[in-house]
Amino acid sequence: MTFLLVISGCASQIERLPILYKPEIRQGTLITEETVAQLEVGMTPDQVRFVLGPPTIEDPFTPDRWDYIYEVEPRSSGLEAQSLRLSVFFENAALNAARGSFIDPDSALYQAAPPLESAAR
Repeated sequence: MTFLLVISGCASQIERLPILYKPEIRQGTLITEETVAQLEVGMTPDQVRFVLGPPTIEDPFTPDRWDYIYEVEPRSSGLEAQSLRLSVFFENAALNAARGSFIDPDSALYQAAPPLESAAR
């Protein structure tokens, strides 16, 4: 009988417990301004992979294009979701162009990139 009283007392306290911790969700390949700044026209695919890591999307039908996507979904209130995207383009096994997060529109990589319509998936 005492056990039932204790359990029923605990059940009424559950509503007042603090919210449980929910970790943020991170997906994709981390893209930072520092790593993107290391990209240079003429780099080999191996050099690009060393700098940026493995591409999030490496489509076998477009082998001269790699896509990097990084998304963070915060679980705490007040924080905004973050979405970063980067596409790199190769020509003759050398980095030719790039579009996306942290690519300056005045850079040689941006200028050589295809228009946004064909760069978007």
